[in-house]
Amino acid sequence: MKRFVLIVSLLIIFLLMSATAQQPKKLVFAWIPKALNNPVFELGRDGAFKRAEELSKQGPYKFEILYVGSVASDATEQARVVEDVVARKVDGIGISCNDPTALIDVINKAVEAGIPVMTWDADSPKSKRFTYLGVNNYEGGRWAAKLLIKAMGTKGDVAMLTGVPGALNLEERMRGFRYEIKGYPDIKIVTTVACYDDINKGVQVVEEVMQAYPKLRGWFFVGLWPLFAERGSMPLWEKAAKAKKVFTVAFDTLPVELQLLKEGYLCGLVGQKYWGWGYDTIDILYRRVVKGEKFPDWIDSGMDIVTKKNVDAMIRAWLLKDFKTPLPPPF
Repeated sequence: MKRFVLIVSLLIIFLLMSATAQQPKKLVFAWIPKALNNPVFELGRDGAFKRAEELSKQGPYKFEILYVGSVASDATEQARVVEDVVARKVDGIGISCNDPTALIDVINKAVEAGIPVMTWDADSPKSKRFTYLGVNNYEGGRWAAKLLIKAMGTKGDVAMLTGVPGALNLEERMRGFRYEIKGYPDIKIVTTVACYDDINKGVQVVEEVMQAYPKLRGWFFVGLWPLFAERGSMPLWEKAAKAKKVFTVAFDTLPVELQLLKEGYLCGLVGQKYWGWGYDTIDILYRRVVKGEKFPDWIDSGMDIVTKKNVDAMIRAWLLKDFKTPLPPPF
């Protein structure tokens, strides 16, 4: 009898071990945007899920993506999110940092716990992250200035709208814009306002600037925040833009902006590779964790320059979800 029980026990153990061996190992990657209330990150999220799905089908691993973040852009809350995923012992982290220094300690803590961390969109260069994937924001700012000057000419007052002050990607865009503008002494940047990545705040400060500077000729929206608002939310800006009294260049190339460009409210767009924020980040984390690959300190994702000449091609890319086909020239 004892021998029978022993045989049965061994058989059960063998079956359990076999079942466990047949189950693919699961890898969990956390993909952390600056905020969950900013629609600009949704395409990146979809890209992350898509690459995880492809890799899971490829085997032998199954991939799970944790799409987590603070509701609004807040470095302190974002640090807590990172601490949470570290406690969950994820296998890798990709994060767009709200602040380049405020996230250093928590990123380093993750790395010291054996979790590789990379940044995308917005970097924390002094942390122990292994690479940064993103656009050359400084060059993007220079391109924004070039587009604005081509539309409004070489004289006039201009304003800038930013998101969270101190965010490295936004600061670099403004630095590039200022550098390019310096070559035109008759163009003056009269004010820079912040909306803290909040759509309603963006609407408010844009309208306040339009009222305070009635002769304003140009805007650089360092992000597209107020453009998410319903049509009619910024009557002063909309009227001036439509009448070609004020010209606006914005970062990003989301569908709402493409439509505003077609209708004449915007004169140019500088776009990032949103799909790649997610798709490429998960691919890089996979290659780092599974294959042990090394990566350069910065991976340039490239940028899209959109004007009326090639806006239809960009709209088509969104409809087809094909962001790998190069755009026609913008001029």
